[in-house]
Amino acid sequence: MRNKPSPDQPTEYRLSKSELKRRAERVEELAQELVKLPESVLRHLPCEPWLKDEITRAKDLKTGARKRQIKYLAKELRKIEPEPLYLFLEAKRGSQLKQNLEHHEIEHLRDAILTDAIEAFEEIRYTGEALLQWKSPALVEAGQQFPRLDIVSIRSAAAHYAHTRKPVYSHEIFRQLKSAQEQLQRAEKQE
Repeated sequence: MRNKPSPDQPTEYRLSKSELKRRAERVEELAQELVKLPESVLRHLPCEPWLKDEITRAKDLKTGARKRQIKYLAKELRKIEPEPLYLFLEAKRGSQLKQNLEHHEIEHLRDAILTDAIEAFEEIRYTGEALLQWKSPALVEAGQQFPRLDIVSIRSAAAHYAHTRKPVYSHEIFRQLKSAQEQLQRAEKQE
């Protein structure tokens, strides 16, 4: 049986092996995008000089060596905060990487909320209690991340999903999370 993390443990503890692999692949895509940058743009990249040198070195390599260098770059990028690099790529090339990253983060948050709801549903299945006020660290995290989020509506949709397993409730949660994320981004741009 899966060990349940306590609410005070970080979300990273809850990541599955598959999710960790997907995140590693996204960082590798970032490394590939950085290698494709022209030298003139690379000079303005917001990172350490040694990382710029490694990116430049990857440009000169042939197929197999280039792949190894990109893997190495991805390994090094996982050690630093990649957010400034995503923003830089988005500004310079109109890169979809940042949007894809945000989309995957919303999916992960939705999946964590649904997992919490299903676990709560399984626990109370035998007690006969209503699945209305179940504890969800992921839902608390979503509320902190997106202040305008309708927690009651998401809690209700997650409870319905746990009871019926109908995808419409999962889609509704994703839609609400995405909407809250877009509202937050618009508010940040206006400031």
